[in-house]
Amino acid sequence: MHDVLVIGGGLAGLTAARVLTRAGQRVRLLEAAPEIGGRVRTRVMEGFTLDAGYQVLFPDYPAVRRNLDLGALDLVPIAPAGVVRRGRRAEALGDPLRDPGSLGSTLLSGALTLGDKARIGRLALELGAPPAHTLLVGPDESTESYLRRQGFSEAALDHFFRPFFGGVFLRRDLATSARLFRYYFRLLMTGGAALPRAGMGTIPAQLAQGLDVRTGVRVTHLQPHGTHVTAQTSAGELDARQVIVATDTWSAAPLLGEEAGQNEATPRGSLGSAYLYYAAAAPVEKQHRLLLNGEAGLINNAQWMGQAVPGRAPEGQDLLVVTVLASAQGGVPALDDAALDARVRGELSRWYGEAAVSGLRTLGTERIPHAQYPQPPGYAATLPGHATPLPGVLRAGEVTSMSGIQGAMESGEKAAAIALNDLAAMSRPRGA
Repeated sequence: MHDVLVIGGGLAGLTAARVLTRAGQRVRLLEAAPEIGGRVRTRVMEGFTLDAGYQVLFPDYPAVRRNLDLGALDLVPIAPAGVVRRGRRAEALGDPLRDPGSLGSTLLSGALTLGDKARIGRLALELGAPPAHTLLVGPDESTESYLRRQGFSEAALDHFFRPFFGGVFLRRDLATSARLFRYYFRLLMTGGAALPRAGMGTIPAQLAQGLDVRTGVRVTHLQPHGTHVTAQTSAGELDARQVIVATDTWSAAPLLGEEAGQNEATPRGSLGSAYLYYAAAAPVEKQHRLLLNGEAGLINNAQWMGQAVPGRAPEGQDLLVVTVLASAQGGVPALDDAALDARVRGELSRWYGEAAVSGLRTLGTERIPHAQYPQPPGYAATLPGHATPLPGVLRAGEVTSMSGIQGAMESGEKAAAIALNDLAAMSRPRGA
């Protein structure tokens, strides 16, 4: 009999299993898919390294710093700047101290007014003072309302905040909780963003080192017995003293005896996105910064990944990753892959011209129906806990905290802490 059975090999489940194993528990992790990682995975196609969508790591995530060896991930910093694209016009906006090349463009850019640039500096000073996790508490409002109260112009909202944080929150309307905006803004200012050179898939791979992981095994039923829980799986029965269900909420509901949509975790909705990967035989432009679409359209953001992370594309070639949000009008999921590709190419032609775009080769399109759940103002007050209706069974996953890497990993930590009766870890504030 195992001490703990963890169901689900995403970041929450892997983190829970890692914490428990390090505490001396006998742990087995079961993942129904052929590979671990959930939405955090990487594949290599024709020499191009492709992550599942466009993802970055914030090295200052507290749970990341506790559970990952950042040096072993070979992180490549992402430039603390964005390039606002409005047709052929490209204006770099960045932190001149960390990205000196953006100084001239930032000062001269018309995408932000002089007042907006001063307000960003003031915001950085204000949010840099308190501990990051304290930014997740207190009165809440939408990010748009918060930014307007700070005095930002309509141009700043449309040209910078909507596309940049649209990539973070997967919606451009800035309807996400201002608490989350302040938290992410702070972590970006202090630690920036980075990508593992070999792909985001190296993160779950590192978490899984030394763990007892079985892939391709689906759990169909959980039966508590007082002193232990029996799991019915596609590979037979397994007994454990405790079980942590760390799957998505739709998969967890039947295991926990809940009707999908009828419990506190599942009715939160879903935000989807699509990502198009283009190979270029030669670089179309010299640009390693994140590209932000400052106009209406399907494209939210894009990046020449071969330049941002050397090695992601074969020698002499380049890789462009384009993000399309599900909320984009006429976009995901209304268009099929061919139509979506054609529309995106049409928008890229406004940036680079038809001749340059015709030379791009489509490597593929990846649709992620559930990439995040909506996090409107006040959402944190309704977060589900780790307890479930079944004795001896705990819940883990970003739905208990916040969507993203920090939320998933800290949820796994908290579930493990409950299983271990670790009071210090159990009392750690969200986001700390």
